[in-house]
Amino acid sequence: MTAPMVIDCDPGPDDIAALILARQMRNMNVLAVTTVAGNCTVDVATRNTLALMDLLDWNIPVAAGASQPLTRPLRTAGDLFGDDGLLGVELSGTGASGTPSTRATDPRPAWDLVYDVARAAHQPIDIVTLGPLTNIATALAVHPDLPQYVERLVIMGGAFLAGNTTPAAEFNAFVDPEAAERVFSSGIPFWLCPLDVTHQGYITLRELQEVMDLESEPARIFAELLRRGYEDVKHYTGGLGVPLHDPLAVMYAADPSAFSSSECFIGCETQGSITAGMTITDRYSDAQLQPNGHLVETVDRTWFIAMIMDILARY
Repeated sequence: MTAPMVIDCDPGPDDIAALILARQMRNMNVLAVTTVAGNCTVDVATRNTLALMDLLDWNIPVAAGASQPLTRPLRTAGDLFGDDGLLGVELSGTGASGTPSTRATDPRPAWDLVYDVARAAHQPIDIVTLGPLTNIATALAVHPDLPQYVERLVIMGGAFLAGNTTPAAEFNAFVDPEAAERVFSSGIPFWLCPLDVTHQGYITLRELQEVMDLESEPARIFAELLRRGYEDVKHYTGGLGVPLHDPLAVMYAADPSAFSSSECFIGCETQGSITAGMTITDRYSDAQLQPNGHLVETVDRTWFIAMIMDILARY
């Protein structure tokens, strides 16, 4: 049986791309989407999510969550993605300059919706996180029994070779390192998809054109969002293409068979002007710290891109 799932996100171009994929994955049972401040403010992230729900005719609850990190001022990616969070790409007329969605958000805050969905499910749920971990950390604080209702967390975040926001930190972990550390130490089994593996899961300009050639509106938006950001992010892959950070985490949650991972200790540094948000592992040290999570390390890119093409062709 496919596990019920909640996706927590901060759309954001690659969040939108990930949700477009999740809508058509046959082995994903997404029960709700929650939003958090990260790539953009939580209000913009929620507006973008509701617009996408309209486009995809996806009738599941959407709840807004944290408007700022647990203890820090919010830092968004507005310099990279613009004030609308989407590089000016309109979601079929519902973008920053279009008509807002008439859908209402769920009245519950994100952390209560996550908890209620988890308790109501007939089996432990999966939670896939694509932004800062503020909502999940808050849910753990407000509902300390949440872990018993969660099968696993699949987290896009962290970096071990090099960060993309500071030399040490990936954006999601940098925005709210205290939340990341709380979630990592919660006891919930988790699989972390860091930059080290998402940079392997890139899509080329030629492949984006193949997506555009599918001619559906969701495929067009998927390709256009990623193509507009190409010049700013291509250096992460040595100029090979656009890394698919959030889509990779969603794909891992759906089918981990083409990935490799290692069980190990994973933590997040909360101090220092450069090191705050730095994720660390202990796989080999003499300290032999107790494993608390799983580090996703490699992906079969040929399989990854073929699966994306197959999913998008279903629209």
